[in-house]
Amino acid sequence: MNDYLSLLPSTLQWVSAQLGSVSSIPWPLWIGGLFPVYLAVVSGVLWLLRGRFWLLSCAYPRTSKGRPCRIVVAGEWARCRHHNRPRRYAYGHQVQKLYRWQTFARGGEIVDSPDRGVGMFRLRPGGSTLLYVRGYARPPMAVLRLLPDKVKDGIGRLRKARLTAPAAPEYSGTGRAADLADGLGGVVAATRFATAAFCVAIVLTVVAIPLSGLAQTILQYLATLGFVLAWAATYSGLYTRSATWLRGACVKAAKWWALTFVPVGLANLGFTVLNTSPS
Repeated sequence: MNDYLSLLPSTLQWVSAQLGSVSSIPWPLWIGGLFPVYLAVVSGVLWLLRGRFWLLSCAYPRTSKGRPCRIVVAGEWARCRHHNRPRRYAYGHQVQKLYRWQTFARGGEIVDSPDRGVGMFRLRPGGSTLLYVRGYARPPMAVLRLLPDKVKDGIGRLRKARLTAPAAPEYSGTGRAADLADGLGGVVAATRFATAAFCVAIVLTVVAIPLSGLAQTILQYLATLGFVLAWAATYSGLYTRSATWLRGACVKAAKWWALTFVPVGLANLGFTVLNTSPS
């Protein structure tokens, strides 16, 4: 056992060197380099889950019962069969196309709701992005219509090449919308946690670049652990939406980290046998 533990640091360095020999780029950065892709994928998956799959109430604001509709539908893009398209019922109730972030004013005109939903990173979203409006998932066709404007806006900002003051939030209400899928508060917390873990992992990787020996190896493995923890938090917080997502993320990260170390442990066992066997 003592021989096994004494050889473990050198085995970790050997495995790290083998991974590093594949490319001139430090091997933890292979994962860290996927950070923008990771954010794009997580944002897209969360947008799709919220818009099409996660259950919530229809919440059409005007019904014959004098309260928002309570029928459960799949996704923020959906309304129930009574409110999914414009129509006028025989008893006088009229249904109009209404997005989640909209409501009716006193005169019957459609206006932005004073309530708001939940964004990807913030529990109190103020404005709108390509995929979200006031904390609600923007429908696919609305995203496609907005995409050219977003591209033009991005090109314009690059041409100006200057920093501008952020726009004032559009939100002016005080209430929290009720027509949201369960567990979105935990989803936001998990997204924050995963992003922070990714950032810490990238910093550790950069710090390890000028180092050498065991110190570099330790930082590289810690960076890899940060990436694993970020993916585990994404799984527990976004996919399962568990109230105990942090505990689940830690347990899952420990399992994945153990699987990562299995090849290292087997390699170290082989080295131990070779070094202790009689010649």
